[in-house]
Amino acid sequence: MRRARRLGALVVSVLAAATALGGSASAETVQSFHTSLDPASVRESVRYLVENYRVTEQEALRRLELQTDGGKLDELLRRDRGAEYGGMWLDQDRGQLVVAMTKPAAAEPYLRAMPSRSAVRTQQVQHSLQQLTAAKERVAAKVGAGPDAVYLPSVSESENRVVLWERDWVARAKAAVATETNTAQRATAEESGMVVSRVLKNPNALATPNVDLGFCHPLYCTNYGPMRGGLRLDMKRDDGTWGGCTSGFNLRSTGGGFPGKGWVLTAGHCMRTKTNNTPTQHNGNDVLQQHGIEKSSYPYDYAALPYVNDAASTKWLEGQTGRNRVLKYCRNGGMDSNGDTPCGAQATSVDEYITGARKLAEIKAGYVVCASGTASSKVNYPDSVDSGAGAGYLVGTRCGRVLSTDVGINTDLCARPGDSGGPLFSQADHAALGILVGNQQSRSGPCQAGELNNYAPIETITTDLSERIASQGSTFAVITTPNG
Repeated sequence: MRRARRLGALVVSVLAAATALGGSASAETVQSFHTSLDPASVRESVRYLVENYRVTEQEALRRLELQTDGGKLDELLRRDRGAEYGGMWLDQDRGQLVVAMTKPAAAEPYLRAMPSRSAVRTQQVQHSLQQLTAAKERVAAKVGAGPDAVYLPSVSESENRVVLWERDWVARAKAAVATETNTAQRATAEESGMVVSRVLKNPNALATPNVDLGFCHPLYCTNYGPMRGGLRLDMKRDDGTWGGCTSGFNLRSTGGGFPGKGWVLTAGHCMRTKTNNTPTQHNGNDVLQQHGIEKSSYPYDYAALPYVNDAASTKWLEGQTGRNRVLKYCRNGGMDSNGDTPCGAQATSVDEYITGARKLAEIKAGYVVCASGTASSKVNYPDSVDSGAGAGYLVGTRCGRVLSTDVGINTDLCARPGDSGGPLFSQADHAALGILVGNQQSRSGPCQAGELNNYAPIETITTDLSERIASQGSTFAVITTPNG
């Protein structure tokens, strides 16, 4: 009997040690990883769900908490069940989290640790996420995926396959693409049906068209900094007119040739064709250089702009705290108050504090997300610049849903010319996700049903920024702390 007790104690201690060391969990060792959300912190996201899916505020909050818990579940399954885990997404029509598994039973200990097992359903698939990711990386190496490549691969978790996307506008700009095309065809054929080819739609750029000089909105920022996502940036064109976009996130570069330098992130196409080098303005003030480190071919469509001088850097960033802010400003009244654009308290400026950044693979279909933009019309804002948004479209923050991800993030958020570069973020975990590049409909005026807008992933941007200046050794990241 004594020997049996000693043996039992030994088994318990071994299991405890394995758990402490991060080993695979069993039904007995998986602990609850639920995160409760403050309803006030996700007010706009809750309203989006209430108005679009006709659910109660309590149910909307549950879905947002399920979204947050899904992020932790994704992390655990990647770590412990990588050989069986195939990815996940949120089914907002049913209010469920869908977990793809080659062997669904392998996920059960983790799903039972969720607050409600019935809120999660498993879907059996052929390939694990590890297999899909490995296939994507093999294809990427063969086609030379990068900013200048015609072909870019991505993992489609809901389809359980890799999609090799053809950027036909990049192909048209090249003198010869036969070699790339042949390589892409071979790479697809060599993956035994795991990879399919599709043509990627090029988003319509949402930079402001030619307009007269004006001041930015919202906020007008007469008290200045800190600079934050969701503010108007005005750029002078070579013909003397002014256009504009929206600031995305504050960036910081560390090490190498740009140690400790602050930057503002926006869309790269906002600077395209401009050679006069007039400083980029906010509310009539010279704030940023017209050009920085930039590219303008989706999803590599970004510009990291340095401050125009040390005085501007101090005034708009370094002399301020709260450098990780994104502006929330809701004006969805009048013509723009339909169910596609629910927001929070009207005509009130509130800051969302960004505390992290998500990789593209961590952003799932069905996730509720929000974006801020500064597109406007003189009909609605006679004292500000007309961005070409059309009468009835109001500046500010809107919330919506991730429809899918490919090489970018596709959402049902509403946006118009002038919103380009604006921040896409999650209220559920206060994470930076991407910046607006463009849309598919060329719409004007108030938001309508069936909006589709495309965002360049933060991961793609910061990775490319760091690699582009690798010879100088600097690394770029979104500022995620008040004094970062």
